[in-house]
Amino acid sequence: MTLWAHAQSAPTTPASASLAPTIAPTATAPAFKSLTPQQVDHVAALGQVWGFLKYFHPAVAVGQRDWDTEFLRQLPAVLACRSVAERSRLLNAWVTGLGPVPACPACAVPPATPVRLAPDLRWARDAKRFSAPLRQQLAFIAANRHQGASYYVEQNRANTVFPHEEAYAEPALPAQGLRLLGLCRYWNMLQYYYPYPYALEGEWARVLPDLLPRFAEATTPLAYRHAALALFARVHDGHARFYPPDPLLEAERGAYQVAADVQFIDRQAVVVRVRRDGLVPPSPLEPGDVLTHLAGTAVADLVKQRLPETGASNEAAQLNTIALNLLYTPTPQVALTVLRAGQPLRLVSPAVKVGSVPPVQPAVADSMYRFLTPEVGYIDMARIKGAKVPAIMQAFAHTKGIVVDQRNYPAEAILFYLSGFFIKQPVPFAKFTQRDPSYPGRFLWQPADTLKPVGTTPYTGKVIVLVNEVSRSLAEFTAMALQATPHGTLLGSQTAGADGNTTPITLPGGLKTLMTGIGVYYPDGRETQRIGLRIDVPVRPTIAGLRAGRDELRDRAVELILQAPAVAK
Repeated sequence: MTLWAHAQSAPTTPASASLAPTIAPTATAPAFKSLTPQQVDHVAALGQVWGFLKYFHPAVAVGQRDWDTEFLRQLPAVLACRSVAERSRLLNAWVTGLGPVPACPACAVPPATPVRLAPDLRWARDAKRFSAPLRQQLAFIAANRHQGASYYVEQNRANTVFPHEEAYAEPALPAQGLRLLGLCRYWNMLQYYYPYPYALEGEWARVLPDLLPRFAEATTPLAYRHAALALFARVHDGHARFYPPDPLLEAERGAYQVAADVQFIDRQAVVVRVRRDGLVPPSPLEPGDVLTHLAGTAVADLVKQRLPETGASNEAAQLNTIALNLLYTPTPQVALTVLRAGQPLRLVSPAVKVGSVPPVQPAVADSMYRFLTPEVGYIDMARIKGAKVPAIMQAFAHTKGIVVDQRNYPAEAILFYLSGFFIKQPVPFAKFTQRDPSYPGRFLWQPADTLKPVGTTPYTGKVIVLVNEVSRSLAEFTAMALQATPHGTLLGSQTAGADGNTTPITLPGGLKTLMTGIGVYYPDGRETQRIGLRIDVPVRPTIAGLRAGRDELRDRAVELILQAPAVAK
């Protein structure tokens, strides 16, 4: 079974779950306007120890205590500490009060499969922040950590799940203590259950001290959500975003949208499509226009403002997210300044009410596949259906090549099935890391996923897969599979660099987000996270090509197929 499979069954509940409280915590911390630098460090230390105990301490991990309430109970005393020594004594007494930790001989036994990632517990060894007795306590707990079923973390097939996290959905702006709790909850989930902490290049250690003041001082539901956006952006992962989209942020974005699509090319916001089907008021924008100002604000300033709150694995994917939201506006028309053929031009474009217009209708009756030339087939993965694949392959059986457009998200997860038509023997295409249930923070290598042949006569023409910054997650995984086939080629530009199963996370205020839960690599161990996929033929669209109405990636793919020597059937 592939590690990509998103299991739908409900997670099982540990036997100890009946011991855990099911009500919201009653303890509260006094309200304060801001945190001093010393208090920031105090709360960060509390959050780190609290999260460590949640996953490592045998008496806590089984769900015998209301651990959210414990955080809120400790918070006032921690805030009042006058020194690191006083804080350490407080935390030391708290840990001692949890009871003795029995010796765990099994904890020293090495895992049966190779280790890709060891737990990062450097914070717990910091002599400047924790006293020697407290450091010794934490080290002993790590060496004799909880084994067996955990109340707070479970495994649902390949997926990590956090089944018992209270949402505290009301009000939309939770109390200060709960906001700090939420930040610490998220930090520890990523600290121990995210497969790519090394890709953050040490930045994760700074997240708590950097963002605790912002979470503490948020005075409106929107300010709290923007603090969460800044948090998600620090993960540098395209899965770390609001999912589903947050209604308050959606409303802030604007109730109207210009009916056009934008793509950043060489850091310029370029119009790539304008809708003119009679269902929306026509916009004066044209493909190839470079947007320089929206409603009087420079696009460069908007990008600079939005980047720190735009979660993505790399800058190309960040700019794609900004592009998707760039033409939203609070009014039914918006003033724009563009460069058209190098000349500045001021325009006023109508905007349509979001959600009021039917989706674009395909130009071809069955546009999930068609012929680009008599010798070149085309598959649109955004519309692909597994049931159609045999007919598609039969139609393209005698072509020189197939262009697979993966500049989108696949309509169905058919990567194994589709790729099987292009191979005559099994082919490994990706390997994974998965969390070690016996040691939070440790990830182990898993067997590679392998493609298997479908039928007896594989397709032998070229298979060129189009990718760009829109290609994310399942799209990247699908492209990896097709690239592994004997005649598979990736053409385009850097992909989103966010591959792997996703784990839902809920924060106070009912905020919902995702975390990448497994690591995905090429079979030889090469990275995909943040970097994106290995591009065989780099091609980027140009402004001149857009103005001429060309799809330069698709045109180049057709050119390569037609230039290729014929392959014996």
